Amino acid sequence: MTKLYADEALYALLCKYVLGEADAAERQWVDEWLKSGPEHPALLASLEKLLTEKPAIQVSLADTERAWQALSASMVGMTVTHKRRQWWMAAAVLLIAAGTGLWWLTFRSNRMQRYTGPVVAHLKDGSTVQLEDKARLFVLPGFGKRQREVTLEGKALFTVTPDAAQPFIVRLGERTIKVLGTRFSVDAAGRAGALRVHVDTGEVMVTDSGSRDSIVLSAGMVLEQPQEKVPFKVASHVTNAAAKQLEFTDVPLSEVLKTITLIYNIHVTADSALLQLPVTATFTGETADDVLASLAFMTNATVEKGAAGMILKKHDE
Repeated sequence: MTKLYADEALYALLCKYVLGEADAAERQWVDEWLKSGPEHPALLASLEKLLTEKPAIQVSLADTERAWQALSASMVGMTVTHKRRQWWMAAAVLLIAAGTGLWWLTFRSNRMQRYTGPVVAHLKDGSTVQLEDKARLFVLPGFGKRQREVTLEGKALFTVTPDAAQPFIVRLGERTIKVLGTRFSVDAAGRAGALRVHVDTGEVMVTDSGSRDSIVLSAGMVLEQPQEKVPFKVASHVTNAAAKQLEFTDVPLSEVLKTITLIYNIHVTADSALLQLPVTATFTGETADDVLASLAFMTNATVEKGAAGMILKKHDE
C-alpha cells in the first residue's frame, strides 16, 4: 500500500501538470482543484514561476538528490521510471524551497487536503487513516487547530489520537461519527448511501441528523444502515466484521441471533423457549449454515427454513 503524505502528493501532481506530464484524469483533477479555492490559482502560478524561472535560492545537485531520497522513501510500493523522474525531482526540489519559506507554507494551512486510496493518510494530530482502493478522505481547513473534522467516501480504517477537548469527527452527509480516541473502520457508499461502522477499541457516537437517531458504539460492535434516514442495525461481539470473526461468552441466544442476522445478512429467529439460553462459542469465517448447525447443537434444536428466513426450533422431548 502506498504511504504518501497529502502535501507531497499534491505538489508532485502540480509539478506534473506544470511540466505537461499529467494524464487526462490528472489534468481534470487539477482543473477542478483550481476552481475549488480562491487561493489555488495563485499557488499554481507561484509553483510555475519557481519551476520555470531562476530560483531565488541556490540548490545544489547534492541537495536535490537528498530531497529526492527523502521524498521517494515515503512512497513505499511506487515505481518511478526514468521518464517520470523529472517531475518527481522537481517535487523534491520543492521540499527544499518549502523549508526556506519561499513557497507553499503560506498556502497549506488554509486549504482542504484530499487523499485517495489506497493510501495511509497521516494527519497533523497524529491520527492515521488507512484508505482502501478508491476511497476518498477530505481533511477540512484548520484541522488540528480549530477542530478535527474529516469527510469520507468509501472504506477506511481509522486510528485516532485521543483528545478529550477536541473530538475527532467523520462527516458522511447528514451522518456523523464522533470519536474521542479509538480504532474503528468505516465503509460509506457515498454521502447518503449504505454505511457500516465497526469499532475495534474505544467508543464512537454515530448520529443521523435526518432521522434524529444517535447511538454510542463500543468495542466489538457493528452498525449498519442501508441509507440515510432509516433505522440503525447494531450487533455485538464482533472481533473482525470482514473476516466474520465472532466471539460469544455466556451470551443469550437472542443476542447471538441478532449478530448472525447482521453479519451474514440473513433473517434468523428461534422458539421463545430457546432465546435466553446462554451461548459460548467462537466463529472465524464459517458459513451461515455451519454457524446455525453449531448453535442448533448447543441449544438442542433443529434448523428449519421458514417463509421469512431460518428458524431454530426446540427438539420435541
